[in-house]
Amino acid sequence: MDSVLQSVVRGLVTYSTIIYILLGLGILLYLRRFIIGLHDWQRSVFGLERRLAQRKLVEATTGLVLLVLLVIGEFLLVTVVDPQMPVQPTEAPLALEPLPEPVELENPEDVSILDNENASDIDQASLISECIEDITEITYPSDGEVVRGTVEIIGSVNVDNFGSYKYQYSRTGNVNWVTIAAGNQLKLDERIGYWYTSALQPGRYLLQLVPLDNLGQELTPCIVSVEVVEE
Repeated sequence: MDSVLQSVVRGLVTYSTIIYILLGLGILLYLRRFIIGLHDWQRSVFGLERRLAQRKLVEATTGLVLLVLLVIGEFLLVTVVDPQMPVQPTEAPLALEPLPEPVELENPEDVSILDNENASDIDQASLISECIEDITEITYPSDGEVVRGTVEIIGSVNVDNFGSYKYQYSRTGNVNWVTIAAGNQLKLDERIGYWYTSALQPGRYLLQLVPLDNLGQELTPCIVSVEVVEE
């Protein structure tokens, strides 16, 4: 049921321009009827004629109010509801591990910034991490946090010459990063994206946030260690 509701909401948001145009035309139509009805009501003299004019005026007023409410509802969907909805993963998983994570994009047109190549194993001891408050930082989950299910990642990506960012996970030990998602908007202690951990084996994982400059070069990441447990 939730997926159906999310699909309906995303459809209303996707076609918001067309919906606004149709609602605008409807408002103009009922506004014209309202003006005509008001004019007829003011000119009517006899009781029956006046009642007919009044009925037309009420119908036009009701239509105008309903259309205005629909415009307000569509505006709230686009500006309030849609940004709070979780990003939907794509159907194709990354085939980097026996239990891969789906690749999702906050901005689908930025698929080119994802690193989808199989990376060779890296010794965990050789990793370099630099978590700087309000610059490159993962505030949730924090280092040592226990997580399960869908994890909302909160943090900051606010580097100079910013181009984009991506966030990845790996088992501890011999590190093999798996890209979860990417984005191209600056973040300041706000939602970076989501990490779906339900399909992962319980255990210790590394989670890193990697900023990229406007030339596509990776900068020093922020890395935290978390414990994934079953839901």
